[in-house]
Amino acid sequence: MGTASPWRTRVCPVVFSALLLGLLMGPYAAVSASVTVGESSLYLSCVEDDDCLLSPTPIGEEVVSESVFASPAQPKTVTIEFDMAPAQSELALLPTVLARMEVDLRFTGDATGAARPALDLSLILGQTVTEWEFDGEPLPGQGLNEPFVLVDEPLNLNGQRLLWPEDPVRLRLTFVLDRPGTWELHMRGNSFLELNIEWSEDIDGRNTDEPSSELEPRQTEFETTHEGALVENDRDCWSFEVEQHEVIGVLVRWEAVPIEVAQPHTLPNLFMPNGREAPAPEVVVSEDETSTRNTYRWRALPLGQYSLCFGGIAGKFQPYTWTGQLAFEGLGPLDPSGFSGSSFYPAGSASLGDESRAVVLTEHGYAYMLMTVLALVGFGLDGFRHSTSLALRFGVFAPGVVLLLLGGVLHPLWAGADEVQLDGEYTLDDLVEMRLQQLWDASYPGVPEQVLVTQTGATWGMLAGERLQLRLVVEEARPMDDGRWQLIVPEIETLRLDEAIFGQVARGGVQTTDEGLLEEQTVRFILLAGRSLLLDLLMLEGLLVVDEEPTSSVFHLDTEMVDAPATGSVNVPAWGTRPASISANDWVLLQSSLFPEQISVSLCDCDLDLLDVRFQASDGFDASDVPQGLELRNASGLINGAGTIAWIGLLMLVVCARMEHLRRKKARSLAHAMFDESSQWV
Repeated sequence: MGTASPWRTRVCPVVFSALLLGLLMGPYAAVSASVTVGESSLYLSCVEDDDCLLSPTPIGEEVVSESVFASPAQPKTVTIEFDMAPAQSELALLPTVLARMEVDLRFTGDATGAARPALDLSLILGQTVTEWEFDGEPLPGQGLNEPFVLVDEPLNLNGQRLLWPEDPVRLRLTFVLDRPGTWELHMRGNSFLELNIEWSEDIDGRNTDEPSSELEPRQTEFETTHEGALVENDRDCWSFEVEQHEVIGVLVRWEAVPIEVAQPHTLPNLFMPNGREAPAPEVVVSEDETSTRNTYRWRALPLGQYSLCFGGIAGKFQPYTWTGQLAFEGLGPLDPSGFSGSSFYPAGSASLGDESRAVVLTEHGYAYMLMTVLALVGFGLDGFRHSTSLALRFGVFAPGVVLLLLGGVLHPLWAGADEVQLDGEYTLDDLVEMRLQQLWDASYPGVPEQVLVTQTGATWGMLAGERLQLRLVVEEARPMDDGRWQLIVPEIETLRLDEAIFGQVARGGVQTTDEGLLEEQTVRFILLAGRSLLLDLLMLEGLLVVDEEPTSSVFHLDTEMVDAPATGSVNVPAWGTRPASISANDWVLLQSSLFPEQISVSLCDCDLDLLDVRFQASDGFDASDVPQGLELRNASGLINGAGTIAWIGLLMLVVCARMEHLRRKKARSLAHAMFDESSQWV
């Protein structure tokens, strides 16, 4: 243990020590310390003063301690390492944060009393190391005997979130003492760490197809269910007899695993009786929360002994089951007629407003402003004629002109300017296109899995720290039970997911195999994009809620995005970023209530590439789940109540014109009376 001398003089005989160690390890030996799904607690334990480990239950000594004789000139460095025992036995997906760690380390100086030493912690998980530093508190004070505590601390995984069997799990404590005294490390449940593991798997328990290889395939019956797992670059092969048929079908169900560990699902190799590989099959790929199902179909193959092989790549693992089927021509599972023909986004899935009381919205037009200008010109020509009524001109006419100008001209001009697309703003089509391009780039072979996870899980494709500016044109607003208004965007209702996704495939310059099938990267992108785009639109539709009745059909969304815990499955996370104006608690509530019960994405890689995206909406989403504070702004004019103000101004001008007309009419009558020919002098 570093350079430390023996901590205490041993007083027990060697035999007694061995018996004591056996008693201590008895309950521990029956428990696996492997990091697995759920909250994995590992306790700092020492079965002897110099034999320490991370155990699944508190065992060993309650306190280890040592008296040291140190000084600032000759400080004492103490290092204690805790290795998890037994060693890791399962493949696990590590979390990005450490849930909690407590280390109850105390120091009492001979002359100065209780103090807190400077402590360095190093947590080694596989090939990654995360370090924390605690400053020392040399002067006596309150709380010096309390443990060192870490809560929700980020782990420095560098994208390496997989913990493989036999990978090290180690905690290293290092502290420096510069004065004489006694240090104590309290255990037996006082010192521990917690990791919330999202996914783990017993590789040996799932790899039941072994031994099998291309040279020695496992003999089996074709039309039965087979279970196995592809572990790294395994080559799993099965041999079987093919009898009379027209169509050979193979259904492979890949169990859902995290993106970081999923096998690539390349075409299986089917070797015919003559030893040659069969031509490429027709393929349908279907994906949901629990699995990816690949269906392959070959036609007009000879009878005889066949072998079927699945190949994996290094650093990957995925369990599978496969079933064979001999059939005759008909509407089988690969027939394109099983697809809907078009995959529109299921608009209204997050609709909460009352459609029967919807208010139709339009953009601020300029026809009203044109009529106002003509009215101003007409009244102006009349109003600026020579008049002796200054009170009427400046008391009624001038205020009327100001009100009409403000409500009928300046307000529409301001509103029209606020409705145009601003610099840096996306339209909905732009946002969809950007998102698809992002997923296309991230799904390229060789892109680190952590990058793919981050890009896929980002809400609307916006990473933490990025700014989303979006211009939306709304068709109508529907009142909700809580007094708010839900906005309906026609572009969402008419968006065809298949058209948008295959459009990106065409823009990406997709290549096909010699048999005309899509490349594996393209298939991966199509399935990923179908799911991600549906969830992005679902979240956008659910958040399009405003507090007041809109006055214009144009809305602007301007928000900064920050990190958030992702939801959904570990294989395809979703909604991992959130608008900064929405609190973390509100976002988690929204995620849990809005996330669909089931999502299924199917691709037919056949004569006509077809895509189906279907899902079952959540039945627990209501108005109380929609958070306040989304920075969604309605395009507005210069003032509120501009129409009323303009009408008041117009009424004042009409009154002024009427009064001026009556005044002039009365003056003309008086003039005629004064200068009538009968009353003139002769």
